[in-house]
Amino acid sequence: MIDVTAITVDALTADPYPIYDELRAMAPIVYLPQIDEWLVTSWDDCRAIGALKDSVQLAPGHPVDQEFFGGDSVLTMSGEKHALLREGIDRSLKAGPVAQFLDDGGRETVIRYIDAIAPTGRGDLAVDLFNKISVRVVGNRLGFDDVADETLVRWFEALSGGLSNKDGENEASNRAQATLQEIDGYMGDKIAQLRQNPDDSLLSHMLHVGLQEGEGPRTFDEVMPSIRVIILGAFQEPGHSVATTFWGLLNEPDQLRELQASPPEFAPAALREGFRWMAPIGVVAAHPRTDFTYAGITVPAGAPLSLVVAAANRDPAKFDEPHRYDMHRERTINATFGYGVHHCSGHQLAKGLGEIMVEETARRLPNLRLDPDSPATVSGYLFRGAKSLPVIWN
Repeated sequence: MIDVTAITVDALTADPYPIYDELRAMAPIVYLPQIDEWLVTSWDDCRAIGALKDSVQLAPGHPVDQEFFGGDSVLTMSGEKHALLREGIDRSLKAGPVAQFLDDGGRETVIRYIDAIAPTGRGDLAVDLFNKISVRVVGNRLGFDDVADETLVRWFEALSGGLSNKDGENEASNRAQATLQEIDGYMGDKIAQLRQNPDDSLLSHMLHVGLQEGEGPRTFDEVMPSIRVIILGAFQEPGHSVATTFWGLLNEPDQLRELQASPPEFAPAALREGFRWMAPIGVVAAHPRTDFTYAGITVPAGAPLSLVVAAANRDPAKFDEPHRYDMHRERTINATFGYGVHHCSGHQLAKGLGEIMVEETARRLPNLRLDPDSPATVSGYLFRGAKSLPVIWN
């Protein structure tokens, strides 16, 4: 049996799945002292406890979220305050507006980025393509069309490194704090302008939609914590998920050939399995408002309680051969986008954009295969994915 006192962030970052299998067999909730978190790893337990999130028993978010993001955000808000802010966010991210946005230029952007590297015959799908497409298209929807791709990628990588930094590494924390200040400097002018002259961007909707009668536009301080959350999560999700999908496909070449023979037919299933197989954001965070007892295990009030959706998605009680990527898997729900009222607001954009990226990459980069001279890099605990995916094509 695994020694839970020896489990480190480094071990989880390298490959958490064997650890999750051991923890799932031990108990419904297990405390890991080296990361100071209580982990829930089975499908049924994550779902049962997830139903209690944002209730009198469990508060949403990790205890450090407010400090890191600079205040109460969409991750940590509850009740009417959360519902009103989500109304503004969801105005831009429901299925209809997302489909229209992607039809109006999203696919063209994806094609333009793929065609730019297609003649080279080799490249890093994650770094050279998917991360850039993700930040560009999502950034345009947010209203950041005047920020360069490289800057947006740097923003989410710095925030990801800072939030994942559980071992007190100063360099990652300092980089994240400097990036937060840079984002605030850019957003100050942007918010002031949109408060006076609203447009159809997500940021503008956050300022102007979901207000109580008689209230004016939301202020910088009211929206900035949530903007920081969105920059971190929304920029990562499509890019990392598509890279993960192709990592799975490249290791299942028969499935990749099927996809490339009929991209529109298989792209949705290929991406859906990518979301299940390796959740881009592996944990849904909560903390008990008072001492919380579940299945005879008591988690102290205020302690970090992590619903590990990445582990739930590989629970053998729910999925056959859960560690295998299989785009032909029987269609069923997965836990990637979370639970209840805090279900990821950007899931429609992540899926819609991701399907286009999978489809057009399969269509436009024929005979795609791993580069034998450059191994892929797959890592992460909170934010896991194929961070580097060198490939060649004809």
